[in-house]
Amino acid sequence: MNRREYEALGPEDFLRSLPPFDQLDEATFAKALSALEVTYVARGTRILHRGGEPSRYLNVVRKGTALLARDGLPVLTVEAGEWFGLSAVQDGQRPEFDVDALDDLLLYRLPGPVVRDLATTPAFSQEVTKGLVSRLRATSRPDTGQSAVVPMAPVTDLISRELVTLPPGATVAQIARTMRVERVSSVVLRAEPPAIVTTSDLRDRVLAEDHGPTTPGMRVASRPIHAVDATTSIVEARTTMLERSMHHLGVEREGELIAVITTGDLLRSDASSPFHVQREIATAQREAFGRVRERLNATVSGLLSAGLSPLEITRTVSMLTDVLLRRAVTLAIEALGPAPSDFAWLTLGSDARREQTLLTDQDHALVHGEVDEEGAAWFAAFAADITEQLAAAGLPHCPGGVMATNWSGTVATWQARFEHWFAEPDVRALYETSIFFDHRVVAGTLDVSALDETVRAHHDDGGFLARFASGAGVSRPPLGLLHRVRSTADGDVDVKAGGINPIVALARVLAVEAGTTTRATTDRLAVAVDRGTLGLDGAEELTEAFRFFQALRLEHHLEAWREHRELSNLVHLDELTPIRRRHLKEAFVAVARVQQSVIHRLGGAEVSR
Repeated sequence: MNRREYEALGPEDFLRSLPPFDQLDEATFAKALSALEVTYVARGTRILHRGGEPSRYLNVVRKGTALLARDGLPVLTVEAGEWFGLSAVQDGQRPEFDVDALDDLLLYRLPGPVVRDLATTPAFSQEVTKGLVSRLRATSRPDTGQSAVVPMAPVTDLISRELVTLPPGATVAQIARTMRVERVSSVVLRAEPPAIVTTSDLRDRVLAEDHGPTTPGMRVASRPIHAVDATTSIVEARTTMLERSMHHLGVEREGELIAVITTGDLLRSDASSPFHVQREIATAQREAFGRVRERLNATVSGLLSAGLSPLEITRTVSMLTDVLLRRAVTLAIEALGPAPSDFAWLTLGSDARREQTLLTDQDHALVHGEVDEEGAAWFAAFAADITEQLAAAGLPHCPGGVMATNWSGTVATWQARFEHWFAEPDVRALYETSIFFDHRVVAGTLDVSALDETVRAHHDDGGFLARFASGAGVSRPPLGLLHRVRSTADGDVDVKAGGINPIVALARVLAVEAGTTTRATTDRLAVAVDRGTLGLDGAEELTEAFRFFQALRLEHHLEAWREHRELSNLVHLDELTPIRRRHLKEAFVAVARVQQSVIHRLGGAEVSR
């Protein structure tokens, strides 16, 4: 329901749409509604006086804007769907703020005795005492109108049979016969720790290596068996298998292996499983790349409807993009011949952090060994081929040119670039190049750990950290006077530029300061808390704001995809419910507050926009 639809609601439906009134039972809500007063307040009227008489009402703003001020200094605006006067009504306290009508106001007023009665009900009291973190956490799951289904079930729901085992001395012939009789794709050997032999092991480690049927199974087995606890959700199990490109995953209860699940089990449990797309991409030919984007969008739509959190979905998108990239690398090498040296294909930015949404472009780089002119030409052709394959799959070229076709070189070359950026006096330029600090190897075998060591060497460089912190302020929440959300002339707000980017930039600064190579934004915030460089409250606010912004982006991306419109990060304020507009403003305010605190602590200066 958008803003226009909300404005058409009557008092009963409007009030019922707002927390905590949406949690009240029918009798309690009816009693509150019977006492509701509708009041118009002219612009410029002072409604409450700081230190004056306690408020006799809880005032819910239906239309217009009220201003809260202290000692003549504006503090906050209260808009449609928000309220003021609650603490004064509940506790009989004198108002902490002067409250004035900035516009002509339409208020829904609930008398004090009614509010105090409501405060005794758990549904009301729990909601009104929630902090920002709790409110955002309650709304960070995408608003699909559907309830969570299979993905939140425990992984044990996938277990359809008992574990198939053999003694540790079993031969590969015995293992193969057991697989055929039991109709399974793996057998566990009861060694200490247990080992596993799969059908692919029989193919790759026995037949392909010319081993005979008497070969000991332990010689070709894998151990320890990667396993998850029986309480793990199907979502987490699926993510683990996608991330590690695994086809078999153990399930343990109290440390004992009780089962092995396969990708087939996951496919059968969920028709929208990303394993379908993963399997298609992993074997796709060039001519099939044009269908990848639609398949990926459809899969994400299914995951969103299934109730997955936005961060789980963005991790899945990133992992499927990894599969696409690796397939493109394979096809490029098939076309060009073997690489002239070891190499590492780096994915950058949101994909490196596993935070990719449906609206993304190519951000990548290439590191290779020492080569001559002919080798350099091979890598140039290699980068160009992969870049075009990704474009064919629906990932457009980076507008800023941050692609391997422009950014390649040896480890030494990249170290020199990093050192140059560390010395960069222009904080805006430093901010623009900081995308390279978020890198992850997706394909290739070249060791590039020296780049992380170069970054870690500057974790206590006060001058660099001050400039880096200043650069993190280049992107700021779109807040104007009195914490009003500043939108475009069309009423749009860019939630990536104003919400996601400031959090990502802050987390990156804190990660460099901590000397950690952790990539994910929320993990970086957790590390900062552990190191004492960020308070727990601030970290929780940023984490939940990050989830909230990602949920908004995913919903709007998918809506645009379904309607065949161009995807963007712009959210139209009038299309948000009053509650979501309130949460959007509060999230922006929290991000701005923590951002200013971190920049100040590290000695950074505010950057003009």
